[in-house]
Amino acid sequence: MQGITIVTPSLNQATYLEQCIDSILSQNYPDLEYIIMDGGSTDGSVEIIRKYEKYLAYWQSAPDGGHYQALNAGFKRSTRPVMGWLNADDMLHKGGLTVVGEVFDKLPHVEFLTGRRVGFDGDGKLHPFEYMTQTWCHDQMLSEELLYGYCLMVMQEGTYWRRSLWDRAGGALNIEYKLAADFDLWMRMSRLSPLYSVDALTGGFRMYSSEQRCNKHRDQYMDECKKVIDRELALQLPAEPHRSSAPPLIRYPIRDFSPPSVIVPRQLPRLSIVTPSYNQGEYLAECLDSVLSQGYPNLEYIVMDGGSSDGSIEIIKKYEKHLSYWQSRPDGGHYAAINEGFRRATGEVLAWINSDDKYHPGALHLVGDAFLGCPEVEWLTGSPTLWDSDGKAAGFSSEPPAWSREKYLRGEVNAPFIQQESTFWRRSLWDKAGGLDPDFALAGDLELWARFFRHARLYTLHAPLGGFRSRPGEGQRSEAHLERYNQEAERVVIRERHLFGAQGAQTLEPPPPPLQVAEVVRRAGSRITPENFGFFTYSRRLHFPWFERNAAGLSGSSRPSDCDLKGYQELLICSFIRDNIPKGARILSFGSRTSGIVRALEQEYEMWNLDRLRTESADLLQRPVYGIRLVDGEIGGFSELLPGNYFDFVFSVGECGELQHSEEGCRSIVRDVERMLKPGAMALHSFRVVARGDRCTASLLMDHLRREGAPLNRPAPLEQVPIDPFTFAVLRQGTGAEPEREFAYNILCRKDPADRRIRPRETPPPPLRPTRLRLNLERRP
Repeated sequence: MQGITIVTPSLNQATYLEQCIDSILSQNYPDLEYIIMDGGSTDGSVEIIRKYEKYLAYWQSAPDGGHYQALNAGFKRSTRPVMGWLNADDMLHKGGLTVVGEVFDKLPHVEFLTGRRVGFDGDGKLHPFEYMTQTWCHDQMLSEELLYGYCLMVMQEGTYWRRSLWDRAGGALNIEYKLAADFDLWMRMSRLSPLYSVDALTGGFRMYSSEQRCNKHRDQYMDECKKVIDRELALQLPAEPHRSSAPPLIRYPIRDFSPPSVIVPRQLPRLSIVTPSYNQGEYLAECLDSVLSQGYPNLEYIVMDGGSSDGSIEIIKKYEKHLSYWQSRPDGGHYAAINEGFRRATGEVLAWINSDDKYHPGALHLVGDAFLGCPEVEWLTGSPTLWDSDGKAAGFSSEPPAWSREKYLRGEVNAPFIQQESTFWRRSLWDKAGGLDPDFALAGDLELWARFFRHARLYTLHAPLGGFRSRPGEGQRSEAHLERYNQEAERVVIRERHLFGAQGAQTLEPPPPPLQVAEVVRRAGSRITPENFGFFTYSRRLHFPWFERNAAGLSGSSRPSDCDLKGYQELLICSFIRDNIPKGARILSFGSRTSGIVRALEQEYEMWNLDRLRTESADLLQRPVYGIRLVDGEIGGFSELLPGNYFDFVFSVGECGELQHSEEGCRSIVRDVERMLKPGAMALHSFRVVARGDRCTASLLMDHLRREGAPLNRPAPLEQVPIDPFTFAVLRQGTGAEPEREFAYNILCRKDPADRRIRPRETPPPPLRPTRLRLNLERRP
């Protein structure tokens, strides 16, 4: 195993020195270099050291300039590849050096390591401290709240590092700090390498007197730590994953282990969308928002306005920083404007959406994945949908229509129409077929489809992508000129028949089978992301393909036919976490239905669970698990055991306590979650909604978040859910004669990345019982 150097500085610590030395030498570690640097003790310490000198690599007893100067001198004499120090009144845990040596030997990526926060009392008996299996990162140690409010510090007595890291971090303790040179060293090392925690006992601090150096000079120590923090903040270090997220807890004995993951975004194809518009100010903002709120990472959006005079220009200007190009001037008409927009476009995939129509949330990500994962697809369309004049979903197609060139040659062009709002194609197909033909003022889309059919089959992606807004009686272009549209369509059919006949014998291919979402997800390696989460606002059968590779550790089925609502919620949240949150991150859960998720993730993340411990989450207490922190309390109660600006992710499922039943209580819950999240971190809440006929019953907290929570996913009208044929709902018999359908409604929020304030704790509206931290101290076999 790796050679280890331990240095013990000492001055007049004879009371505890022999126990310290014995705790090290009794380890019988095969490659130990032990150095004692005594500062000239007069209390019998020298006699104790001489008893053990044949086991020491070096020792001295002479004035040395102080504690940290002695350590620097000792480390200059050391030679082993792993280093640490143990003060003369502290001790190693039995087998601690074996743990340290094994970790550094088997895990070469680990350069910096600490153990469980368990020390000793004055009699040498075990004394556990709170947050025993704490994991760490550089940015967390910058939190003054954790320092002052919790005294949450790395336990020096259990901490070791590779010599190579020591050298890169400066090769010495900074003696400008009389007390907090250890904290300064941790900060310098954690700039360069992640600090790993092993779930085992290594070394421990002995707590025995208020006159101890650490207790007597506590305020001075804290002041020095504050100087270190101020220095680090002034450096303005660039963001790095190892600084912002703690690595996963190392389980011991060591089995399979991998370094913390870095989630790399996929490169989706560039997608160019053109919106033509003329005096459509009443609907334009809704259309623009439906495109831009998709959060598609490689979007080029072009707006071609024909010189509107109804306020459209002012609306476009509100969005112009998100647009690749826009203009407002006479343009020769609808299809001429689209052609001009596509001449300016640079995307690999093209489409247009008229200014009174809309896309469904998540549509562009589905389209990007389809073209990324399915290279045989040259153009595709979605399952047709309708919006009413108010922009609410009014109709979905439950079966995917199939189109082909053969159908067009038979004149079956409008049974139903290929929905232009849901249709996308590759630029290569556009270039082969040519642009929109201005001779077809109304049926230009149908005429384009006919030319596309000459070169490629049309795939139908069985999912809602875009929708046509129906506005009966308003003089809508498609309604007012329907007869002329049909005449143009007939011209297209006749032309295509003549062309087909002139080309001689040809084989007409049948329409391809519908392109299922499951196939797209599998072939493109799709993930649930904050950007496409609008597609996951309420439970749908279409979601389950995303869950398949993320279901490990959950007890339920990942097939919709065998899954209940709780199972769906567990699958969604586990999938979102595993797709977006790096391993080892700190996650807090609350609510009555979270225990299955906590169990599934405990080996990958630092899991915290806030609960009254009388619901199903309480059964976590029965398991000897060290990766879970169980806090007895209620969200919105501003528990002192839950630090501010600390968590990388928060989620809730089910009932969230008494506070969720009042508006003031809901505001307290939101403020408490905001307080605990790191800047830029997210919270995901999954609620159960009960539908009876066209009436839906949901929690007040859900309504509050939809109205005031600024969710990342745009709220979907609840009345849309029952008419969506893709909805995943569980049927049950209600209290009355009318059956009930349960579905999940999901809300994703993000804390402002610029909000780094430490919010003061608040007093919750109703009185709450005192919170306490439950720790399981049972030794694992």
